[in-house]
Amino acid sequence: MRGALCGLLLLSLTTLFTHSPVYGQQNVKRISLKLEATSLLEALREINRLGDNVVVFKKEEVERETKRVTVDLKNVTVKAAVEACVEGTGLTCVDFEGKVVVTPRQQPTSITVTGTVRDVNGEVLPGTTVIVKGDSLFLGTSTGADGAYRLTMPTSVTTLVFSFVGYKPKEVTVGGRTKIDVVLEEEVKSVDEVIVTGIFTRKASSYTGAVVTMTAKDIMRAGNQNLFQSLKNLDPSLFIMDNLEMGSNPNAIPEMKMRGISSFPLEETGVRLKGNYKNSPNQPLFILDGFEVTAERVMDMDMNRIESVTLLKDASAKAIYGSKAANGVVVITTRRLAGNEQRVTYTGSVDIQMPDLSSYNLCDAEEKLEAERIDGIYDDANFLLYTQKQMLYQQRKQLVAAGLDTYWLSKPLRTGVGHKHNLSVELGDAETLRAVLDVSYNQVIGVMRGSDRRNISGSLDLSYRRNDLIFSNTMTVNSNKSYDSPYGAFSDYAKMNPYWRAKDPETGQVVRWAEDRIPNPMYDAEIGTLKKESYVDFLNNFQVEWRALNGLILRARVMLSFKRNDGDEFLPAAHSSFANITKDSPVEEQLRKGSYRLDNGKSSNVSGDLHGNYATTIGKHSILAMGGFGISEYSYEAYVHKAEGFPNSQSADITFARQYALDSRPEGSSSLRREINFVLGGGYSYDDRYFLDFNVQTSASSLYGNDNRWATGWSVGVGWNLHNEHFFPWKDLVRQFKVRGSIGLTGNQNFDTNEAVATYQYYTDANYLGMTGSYLGRLANPSLKWEQKKDYNVGVDATIHRATLRFDLYRADTENMLTDVSVPTSTGFATVKDNLGLVRNSGIEAYLSYGVLQQNRTFLTVFGSLVTTKNKIIRLSESMRAFNELRDKMASDKANNRPVLKYVDGESMETIWAVRSAGIDPMTGQELYIRQDGSLTYTYYESDLYPVGNSLPKYRGTFGFTFEHKGFGVSTTFRYQAGYQYYNRTLIDRVENVDMNYNVDKRALYGRWKEPGQVTPFKRLGTFRYDDDPLSRQEMTRATSRFVQDAKELTWGSLNVYYDFQADILKYLRMKRLRVSFYMEEISKISSIKAERGFDYPFARTMSFSLIGTF
Repeated sequence: MRGALCGLLLLSLTTLFTHSPVYGQQNVKRISLKLEATSLLEALREINRLGDNVVVFKKEEVERETKRVTVDLKNVTVKAAVEACVEGTGLTCVDFEGKVVVTPRQQPTSITVTGTVRDVNGEVLPGTTVIVKGDSLFLGTSTGADGAYRLTMPTSVTTLVFSFVGYKPKEVTVGGRTKIDVVLEEEVKSVDEVIVTGIFTRKASSYTGAVVTMTAKDIMRAGNQNLFQSLKNLDPSLFIMDNLEMGSNPNAIPEMKMRGISSFPLEETGVRLKGNYKNSPNQPLFILDGFEVTAERVMDMDMNRIESVTLLKDASAKAIYGSKAANGVVVITTRRLAGNEQRVTYTGSVDIQMPDLSSYNLCDAEEKLEAERIDGIYDDANFLLYTQKQMLYQQRKQLVAAGLDTYWLSKPLRTGVGHKHNLSVELGDAETLRAVLDVSYNQVIGVMRGSDRRNISGSLDLSYRRNDLIFSNTMTVNSNKSYDSPYGAFSDYAKMNPYWRAKDPETGQVVRWAEDRIPNPMYDAEIGTLKKESYVDFLNNFQVEWRALNGLILRARVMLSFKRNDGDEFLPAAHSSFANITKDSPVEEQLRKGSYRLDNGKSSNVSGDLHGNYATTIGKHSILAMGGFGISEYSYEAYVHKAEGFPNSQSADITFARQYALDSRPEGSSSLRREINFVLGGGYSYDDRYFLDFNVQTSASSLYGNDNRWATGWSVGVGWNLHNEHFFPWKDLVRQFKVRGSIGLTGNQNFDTNEAVATYQYYTDANYLGMTGSYLGRLANPSLKWEQKKDYNVGVDATIHRATLRFDLYRADTENMLTDVSVPTSTGFATVKDNLGLVRNSGIEAYLSYGVLQQNRTFLTVFGSLVTTKNKIIRLSESMRAFNELRDKMASDKANNRPVLKYVDGESMETIWAVRSAGIDPMTGQELYIRQDGSLTYTYYESDLYPVGNSLPKYRGTFGFTFEHKGFGVSTTFRYQAGYQYYNRTLIDRVENVDMNYNVDKRALYGRWKEPGQVTPFKRLGTFRYDDDPLSRQEMTRATSRFVQDAKELTWGSLNVYYDFQADILKYLRMKRLRVSFYMEEISKISSIKAERGFDYPFARTMSFSLIGTF
């Protein structure tokens, strides 16, 4: 407007003071003009000289322009000459009554700039800060999840500043442009800037939650077998436990917990399929690209598709998942199309698994024979029996002397050689239509013969952008087939005597009997034993994102998933399970030999949600608001059929069965769960110094009783970026020093969907007048509530020079734990599910990394972490007395040698309960027990059970280093844990409670009491007895503190050596990337306890050779 008024004033002045005899023609005069670096004022004066003074202008307006005019014009009009001179300035010219009037150019008051921010590899950088340089109001914005930004600003702005933590800030001149794409270069040391929660993306610098984010690089450096194995080596706060029963079985899904346990173990239903539809009560929630998935799906997913994994640990981080988040949340994000380039990437590896038998310490043939002699199994008061036993002893002794020493542990084992392949094709334009196609195959060959897991998966990721709308769809199909070893349990081989033969020495064939009526477990694998499972899984995620306004994003998502499980277990009639059925057995018993179990199951999950978030910056105030709702329906059903009577080992089909298994009929289980939830959250930050978060999530679920359908979770967090304070003295040294704290409430839903409702069953074995009756199978509890956990967390995040520190102090109180509670017998039931008790978990988590060396293409980083956990039962209901009394009754069973599980106020949920031992009496070789009053006795009383240890490690952690130089890199990780106790089953099963008819631990020969006065850790050698076996010499050893040992453990978890080929070689090969890698996992273990590990399946060391190529 001001420019227009000035123009009118000039026109008026021209009318008053200019005397020209010809109007409308002077500016048509043609002139020639040549100027070299002349000021604009002199240029216009020269035009007036040549053009008869037809140019009118204000001297002060022209003098403000600094442009130097260089032109060479021939035979042009006066106006054209003026236009050429004022081009690129803030002036323009117009015709007015035969004059050429120079006037200020009318400027727009604002301009909108859009663009995308990426790194040098084409990866988008969500959360990048975009601000106006030098603006006192801190005008700016940040990029969204796709790296795009939109900023409206005054036209006077000349420079924008782009900054992202871990990347070099970049200043860009606007120059009138409305679209500016920026590429940021990574600094030597990178710090995560964005927190991905699965629903919203938050800026890390003003986030109050306790989270850990691991990138794809971090995950692949820690291993390439599966995600759980890598996480095990990366962050100890997610405690993925060694499975002492199943070892390295590729078909076993690991147990895990985050920040301790707080729920009672659930009962098995008897129809549960392996791997399947229910979660462990203490297992965290898994979120894949925004939707809940099972642990099995995570284990089987292709690691090459993973972009990042984020652990949400405190209430401020996980409260958005409300009643499902008590055990923590693992958020997995798969990678998206990086840039505009089309590329094809192949990843392949050869994976070698080698059995680890270092924990076994069994007798060889000579030692076992000597142990039997000392035990006296070849002695007998009856002369005839004595003669027979001595003949057997001499026969075995001759075989041993001749060199027979069968190493049974090796018989079912092999070196497993598997392989996996992934082909990824990226197509399209990242700005409009993009597509990523992934196809992968993974075959894991276990160390036990016949055991493997084969996975074939394919995924198609499509994304289309039109203006402010982004449509995306990800479809994944996964087919899995797994086989358990037909060789049976590994413990069956560990107990075989080394002087028994596995094969006929003449024919080399596997023998049916290792000795008279002693089944050879190898034989089971020769006769068609079958143990297999399979599933097909379909998952489709559809999403629409609308950037409705500057800072406002609306997102709608729909997820569909379907899964079908099948399982087959066939044991032929000749299987060792039926060895006790002989030709002398009744005919009806012989006809029952051979069994088949057929499992079928299917599940479906349909869910959808609508969320929106709005972020804006007003001066020093940054405001974030978010909210939404979601609905879901999950259903499953499983069926089990058991049949028997398979005389032919080739008839591995349930339709060939003679009959259903004895006292068996088809079984089944089904469930339907529906849920609706609403979430609201927000955040506020002042000057990036002080900030506040809050979240509220309320949900209604069919899991709960009618009286408690709704459950609400919430959190509040505050933080302080101390390093942004003006008084902070070490700003050059400290890049970040954030103090944060939070409190909140979340819940747990990992229990059976039918616990709250009355369940009826039919009388299938009887009817009345053709009608079938029913009975109440489960008592309803309409008051059943959700388990709720209140989390308290205080933490510090700091980056000091080259060091990165993360520290958290936490406490979590869990109430309303789900368990069986005694009810009056008049109800017809002994127990009903109810909520009771309070359990507290507390501890600290610390992580430190330091960049020892950082140069152009060389860096060395060392890191370490420490986690402490304490679990304590604060309050339990009186109803738990019945539970503990039942456990005391189990402890009174003289055939039971395992500690019982009890829950007592003031103790841990992982306390080991046993009778205290004073050791072995040197005079008698018998164990002395300590009673509750401190007196000693030789008699075992279950009433003397005492807390003798805790199986929860007080200290756990990891440490290691990462080194890289000019493309060559080495990364290694160690794990440690200490401050806990372990009940050593090996000492019980293979040293004291030994059956001398089978092999034993060497300590049974060298460490047991033999004569009066001898001080030993183990009582006298002698076969134990049961109450109905008066001929045996002594009682079975029961659970005592003598077998509870202090444990310390150090594991070399992973080693990764890799090389990235340089640019000149890649150019020659016409490739964009080529990397070769070598991995080793579970390399070695040092433990303070000598105990067997992998009872049913041995542990293994893994070695892998990998290649990645991008074209």
